Amino acid sequence: MPNKDLVTRTKGTPQGGVISPVLANLFLHYAFDKWMEKMQPGKPFARYADDAVIHCHSKMAAKQLKAELEERLRECGLELHPVKTRIVYCKDDNPRLDHSEIAFDFLGYTFRPRRAKNREGPYFISFISG
Repeated sequence: MPNKDLVTRTKGTPQGGVISPVLANLFLHYAFDKWMEKMQPGKPFARYADDAVIHCHSKMAAKQLKAELEERLRECGLELHPVKTRIVYCKDDNPRLDHSEIAFDFLGYTFRPRRAKNREGPYFISFISG
């Protein structure tokens, strides 16, 4: 008697399948990593599985990259997460710009402006994890 709880798959791999993370990393290596290296060489990034952080030098550059990345992922049959994908300002002492998003979580760490001390002793604001 067939199990009525089984899902017939027409594409992809099962959630929790042993091969799923390997295939996802391989796919994103070409769909994202290699594309970033070729099309956005001046923007350093870190990616772990399907989470990534990309550094841009301005809000305008970040908005442009987001639009280009949305298009690239669409071409590959993927999409950015509508809630988790955000532009975050890495606030420090200089310049003092206001931005609604000044913190993010990545790999279990929260990155946000924090007080730090330099070698000579004075404190300053730096964007670090903790």
